[in-house]
Amino acid sequence: MTFVFLDANVVAKPVTRTLLMVGASRSGFVVGWSATAEAEAARHMRPNATRPVDLRRRYGGELTPTGNVARRFEATDAKDRQLVADAEAAGARFIVTEDVDDYGLADLASVGISAVNPDLFLAERLTRAAYTFVIRRFVELQVSPPTTPAQFHAAIAKNHPRLFATHADLYEVEPERGIHGEPEVIFRGTRCLRCERIVADPATVIDGLGPECR
Repeated sequence: MTFVFLDANVVAKPVTRTLLMVGASRSGFVVGWSATAEAEAARHMRPNATRPVDLRRRYGGELTPTGNVARRFEATDAKDRQLVADAEAAGARFIVTEDVDDYGLADLASVGISAVNPDLFLAERLTRAAYTFVIRRFVELQVSPPTTPAQFHAAIAKNHPRLFATHADLYEVEPERGIHGEPEVIFRGTRCLRCERIVADPATVIDGLGPECR
């Protein structure tokens, strides 16, 4: 089963990480993160937020191995080099991150990993059954205010417009508009997001898809 490595900035986002963690098994992939990502995420979370370590205990996850020789990934931002090494050690095919442009193409290609924006990844890989299940789970567990599945679906669009668009026909509701636009770079790498094959020319990959999958 495809292993997907979560960057710290994704682990720190409650809705995004829940969509990935709860929806994974119903969508044919597995998610996880390393001690490096967990420590960084914990530093950026609110004091009353659920800690990453507690999330792992709840869902039965283990920390992924720590990678070696992170300094070899010279094309990647210095703060993220260890994460590339960790993702490689975990056997990941994708790194889901809000900062795709911090990862160097040469480094990613050298280990057969693609970096993907969470909205793009979820829109492509989360199944309808998984998405429906997660939305209902959110609604069941909410404390206040009361929200229907349709309302939660509309709210998803604020941070995940592509995911909403993929499942726009699920409920008859208009999407809520987000404050921030989509990042300029939402995919980087040579592994196709759909078929997972390596694409010889990364310039032919558009929105994560190689020529044969578009």
